[in-house]
Amino acid sequence: MSTPTISSDRSLKALGLAALGLFALYLFTAYPTVSPYRDSGDMAASALTLGVAHPPGYPLYLLLAHAWLCVFPLGNVAFRLHVLSILAGVGACLVLAESLKRYSKGIPFIVLALAPCFWHLSLVSEMYSLNALVAAVLIWLLLPTEGAQGRRRLCAAGMLLGLGLGNHQTLAAAVPGLLWMRRPLSPRRLLLPAAFALLGFALYAYLPLRSSADPVLDWGEPETVRNFLRMITRADYGGVRLHPERAVTFTDVRQLAASAAYAVRLFSRELGWAGMLLALFGAWRFRRDRAAQGCALASLVSGPLFVMWANLDPDLPESYPILEPHLVLPVLFAAALAGFGASSLLEFFPLGRARTALGAALLLLCCASQAGPAAARFRTRDDFSAWDYGKALLASLPRGALLLDPDDPTAFTVSYMANAHGRRTDVVPVLYFRTRWGYEQLRRRHPELLPAWELNSGQELLASLVSRSLESGRPVYLDLPQKAPFGHASFPMGAAYKMLPAPPSPAEARALLEASVRLSPVIWLRPPAPAADFFTHHAAAYWPSALNNLGIQAQAAGMTGLAVDLYRRSLSFMPDLAEAWNNLGNTLLGADDLAGAQGCYRESVRLKPSPQVVYNLGRVYLLAGRFDEAEEQLRRSIRDGGPPDARNDLGLVFLRKGQVQEAAANWLALARDLPGYALAYFNLGIAYERLGDKRRAILAVQTYEELVADPAEKRAARDWLERLEKL
Repeated sequence: MSTPTISSDRSLKALGLAALGLFALYLFTAYPTVSPYRDSGDMAASALTLGVAHPPGYPLYLLLAHAWLCVFPLGNVAFRLHVLSILAGVGACLVLAESLKRYSKGIPFIVLALAPCFWHLSLVSEMYSLNALVAAVLIWLLLPTEGAQGRRRLCAAGMLLGLGLGNHQTLAAAVPGLLWMRRPLSPRRLLLPAAFALLGFALYAYLPLRSSADPVLDWGEPETVRNFLRMITRADYGGVRLHPERAVTFTDVRQLAASAAYAVRLFSRELGWAGMLLALFGAWRFRRDRAAQGCALASLVSGPLFVMWANLDPDLPESYPILEPHLVLPVLFAAALAGFGASSLLEFFPLGRARTALGAALLLLCCASQAGPAAARFRTRDDFSAWDYGKALLASLPRGALLLDPDDPTAFTVSYMANAHGRRTDVVPVLYFRTRWGYEQLRRRHPELLPAWELNSGQELLASLVSRSLESGRPVYLDLPQKAPFGHASFPMGAAYKMLPAPPSPAEARALLEASVRLSPVIWLRPPAPAADFFTHHAAAYWPSALNNLGIQAQAAGMTGLAVDLYRRSLSFMPDLAEAWNNLGNTLLGADDLAGAQGCYRESVRLKPSPQVVYNLGRVYLLAGRFDEAEEQLRRSIRDGGPPDARNDLGLVFLRKGQVQEAAANWLALARDLPGYALAYFNLGIAYERLGDKRRAILAVQTYEELVADPAEKRAARDWLERLEKL
């Protein structure tokens, strides 16, 4: 098949202008400071301090980023690294377009530049856009070239591949497709390129060399062979599987079909319908072209097959954010295929206005089909969620506090703020102490936190760490309340949680409440945009969740007015916090505001239809006398595994509707399934008494009396039995 040449001075100028425009667009939409995205805080802090980042260490990115920070002084550290990612992203688009100049330039450039995952990851201090740039240069080096130049390019590709694996290891998934672009190579001809690849991969020697200098950030301490191997294989960071709990079964046809359908949805979103059709058309029309075959193979292995291997649940909101960085490479190769498809369409037209008009139309169609998801990027330019959360958290901590076992978003944000901005260097984040290297690092850097003797287990280490700190009066804080060790409690204080040796007494709880409320005015965050992405929403949720948890404490202390105020403050900041709506509904229900409780429960169910909240809604409908609606919600809660109270209240609905037989049958089934559920027997007694079945009513009430422990309830049951026996 003949392939047209679309290279000219005019097209080069147009490509240069497009690159400038793309740089301006990306710069306009860049995060203003540290981003909430995944590990960007760690990458920024590690690059600044020339440390060792989280596994597998990313030496190429860290060295390039550190050099960039030395030569580009404008803006804060995170923003300067965002600019580096922007340059890498624009460079990837340029190199890909120029590599495919004998096919088509404009379509690959546009399809890649506007892909939501690529655009997003070109705005953060991460290594993904650099990974795309390396892959684009590899395509350029490995496109068929004859003679000595071809051999030199093959060796250069080997070196770049080795270096690129020091940036991100997913590049390995593209190797089969990249090699396929060249004519079949004998093993002997691959020896020299392989040697160059090993030479490039030797960049990983940076990790043990730098670790030996004990840098501020020294994840994994890869000075020893064991630690080094665990580092580059991510052994302490989840391995290579994104969801190790869900087994991959390649013989399960339904699972494979679901994964394939999910991959199609992902690529349709990233490429747009126009780019997707062009990529498929290009793969078919150029099916005998080795360059197209290589791009198709690389896209398949690094894309759909990787999605199947990851085995994430398509219905979970976090699945796309987890997969997003792993879509960059397959989208790049798919964008190349879209260029093949566009060139095939253009060859049907002679040179002239018709060809120009068709090319322009294809570009517009690609832009239009990708405009929806890509438009979300205009919100990132005002996204201060990670910075605001970091400031709020640090403002909540007293001097010298321990921040125990924080999640990655918390740890990386605090690390960035301490190392890049000198914020609260007195706070001690206790990280990864359950690993051997983390324990040894903690003992070396903070010997006052641990006893002099050797500790033999993670449980012993945690217990010793917490008890010694609390006994010495050193404050211990958490970023999430559920992290309090067994036997301890936590209490919301600002945007963090103070660890307590035991649940507070009512007087202590009130004092803590007052202190936390006094602290709240110094916590200031900007609310997230209504359609904020997953990680922005996650970072922004810490503060309203803390207000919600503080409301629970106020409600437990009998301070109903304060609880309502705290829930409403939480919801004014984040209206989609389902838990706050549910808790506000509980408070209003306790104050006999049935209409208000109904509205809160409905909103909570709309946002997050948990069986418990569905039960709460059914319960309030029951109390309001709306029996049909109550029955609908209670049945829904029962179907979805709700609490046994839902089955009990369904019987009350039947009873109120005059369906006494159905009520009795419902409670009898509940009693059989849960013999210790006392209310089922109480209500059975009522039902049997109304049905005139004295014997069964007495048996039910006797069982109820045996099950309850409260003396008042036992007396009431005996009085009831006496009345039944007189009938």
